[in-house]
Amino acid sequence: VELGWTIVPLLIVIGMALPATKVLVAQKDTTNSDLTIKATGMQWKWGYDYIKGEGEGIAFLSTLDNSHREMSNSGNPPATDDYLLKVDNPLVVPVGKKIRIITTANDVIHAWMVPAFGVKQDAIPGFVRDTWFRAEKTGNFYGQCAELCGKEHAYMPIHVKVVTPEEYTAWVASKQKAVVAAK
Repeated sequence: VELGWTIVPLLIVIGMALPATKVLVAQKDTTNSDLTIKATGMQWKWGYDYIKGEGEGIAFLSTLDNSHREMSNSGNPPATDDYLLKVDNPLVVPVGKKIRIITTANDVIHAWMVPAFGVKQDAIPGFVRDTWFRAEKTGNFYGQCAELCGKEHAYMPIHVKVVTPEEYTAWVASKQKAVVAAK
């Protein structure tokens, strides 16, 4: 009897652990991504570098939109759905593609978090961490730095703009033209 109530639960736990481990490993698998983007946290903005895939070489900073800063400074902001979430340069990605996000930071610990994609990855100075997501529909998706990173932590939003593949190709072309024009 004692062997039975020990061995049977052990077999049940092993039977549950095997498929759960496969799912967990698949969740962290960032291989075969269509696009790789490095997100660098810095006080109090995000830097994005398109490393691999269409748009390779594009880099920009993303900070809180000035109109939202002014709303916050007013002391009586109007009710909006995207209060303190709108940025001047959103991260643009194509719908239906596997997007690998590499996170790091250059000052303190930050965290790149977009709840709609089920993504939260710490950005730690001196370390490179990665995660991935696949957006299933177009639109604007918002997140924030999820680590208390200093006095303006609340002003460090993440705005991911998911567009169709055609719109993404057009966005890449316009950004690359701007880079060439700036040289």
